[in-house]
Amino acid sequence: MKLFKDVSKQEHQNWNKAVSAGFYILLLLLFVNIIMYTYKGAELVSSSSMFWTGIVVTFGYQFILNRKSEKK
Repeated sequence: MKLFKDVSKQEHQNWNKAVSAGFYILLLLLFVNIIMYTYKGAELVSSSSMFWTGIVVTFGYQFILNRKSEKK
């Protein structure tokens, strides 16, 4: 008995693209946060909001890519 369906090659490629996008967004947010902390002494974005932004970007972008590939 399978709990999840097997993913196609295209869905796997979309996941890899989405994880990369989420990672780079997190790096950008972290960089902005460090710059703000250095100059102003206060963080611009909290750790929890950075985490949730990364999660939303990753799964949202994967969803968009999968919908685009289904329409083709």
